[in-house]
Amino acid sequence: MRVGGVALFLLGLVALIVCTMNGCGTFFSWSGRNPIESVPLVEGHTHHSFTPWGGRVYTIAVQAIFDPDQVEEKDGMAVASAKMSLVVRVKDKAGTTLAETTGWLDPDERPNVFYSRPVRQPMRGAPREISVERLVGPFRTAGDDPLDVDIDLGPDRVGRFPLLERRLVIHNDALPPSIRNAAIGATAGAITATVGFGLLAAGWWRGRRRRKRSGIPRESVV
Repeated sequence: MRVGGVALFLLGLVALIVCTMNGCGTFFSWSGRNPIESVPLVEGHTHHSFTPWGGRVYTIAVQAIFDPDQVEEKDGMAVASAKMSLVVRVKDKAGTTLAETTGWLDPDERPNVFYSRPVRQPMRGAPREISVERLVGPFRTAGDDPLDVDIDLGPDRVGRFPLLERRLVIHNDALPPSIRNAAIGATAGAITATVGFGLLAAGWWRGRRRRKRSGIPRESVV
C-alpha cells in the first residue's frame, strides 16, 4: 500500500505541476478570443453565415497577411503599409445589426493592429505572420440562430507590399483546448496526489495500530 501510495502521490504531483505551469503560460498569453472559423476574403463583397452558441461572446476579425519576403525593415522589425476601404456588418435573422464598422484596413491607422516580427532573427517553430487586423465587436448572442456577416473590402490603394491572403476570422470567448486540457490534467493530478497521500496516511495509521497491538516499541521497528 505504501509503495502504491508513494507512486500515486508522485505521479499526481508531477502531473499537477506540469499541467499547471503549461496551463498558466497559455492562459496568461491568451487574448480572450478563441478562433473557431476562418474564411477567405476577396476584393469586393463577401457574405458569410455562421451558427453561434447561444450566450457566447463573439468577435469578428478582418485580416490581411503580407508577403514576408516583400516587406521592409526598420530597427530590425518588419514594416509594411496598405490601405483598403472596409465595411463590416453582423446581423441576426431579424435583420438587427449586432456589430459593424466602417473605415480602413491600414496598419498605420487605429484601431487596426499591425503584427510584426524580427526580419533577420531566427524564429523558433513556425514563423509568425506579418499582418494587419481590424476587430469588429465584441457582441453577445442570445440564441443559436444563424448570423449573417457582410464584408465590403476594397483594393489596396498603396500597392507596395504584396498580400498573401485576406481573411475573415470568427472568434468566441470559449477556452482554447490547450487551456481546457491543462485544467483537466491539473485536476486529475490533484485527485491522484490526494489519493496517493490518503494511501500513505492509511498505511502509516495501520502500521501504528499494529505496533500498538503487538506492544513493539517504535524505536525497535526496522
